[in-house]
Amino acid sequence: MNLQETLNHYGITSIWHFTDASNLASIEKYGLLSLDLLTQQKVHVPCYGGDELSHRLDRGKGLDKFVHLAIIRDHPMQYMKVKNGIIKNPIWLEIDTSVLFENESGCCNQLANASSAKCYKIEQLAEVVDLKTLLNKPHWSESVRKSQLIVANKIDYSKILGVHHG
Repeated sequence: MNLQETLNHYGITSIWHFTDASNLASIEKYGLLSLDLLTQQKVHVPCYGGDELSHRLDRGKGLDKFVHLAIIRDHPMQYMKVKNGIIKNPIWLEIDTSVLFENESGCCNQLANASSAKCYKIEQLAEVVDLKTLLNKPHWSESVRKSQLIVANKIDYSKILGVHHG
């Protein structure tokens, strides 16, 4: 299956990004920017989701040039960031899947910046991520919920379909 067939087959019509509500004004102005673009453009970010270790790992693997996304509106990292008080007012941004076709995109069946992680071309999504389990029984597997999508550089605000609290 090609990517569009995979999305259609599994009924994936949106993808997700979690952040703190305090970042929404910046996202409305600039779009969702990679860590690299945030740094280059000196954009003020009220609340980063990642800590310095996460940013260092991203830079080390070249993942700082990508926006990190979830396939479903549930990701263990969001839970941990809220639990640890890093994100105080969590929101989920619902994003049009068309972004996967517009910029260089990839997928990973675990946290992309984990030392053992390997990212693949987005066209390999169905081979890399257990979508059947993730979409039908995500509570069965913590590890499959850690799957990530990555989109190079920027996602325009016009591609955000909705903002959901929680």
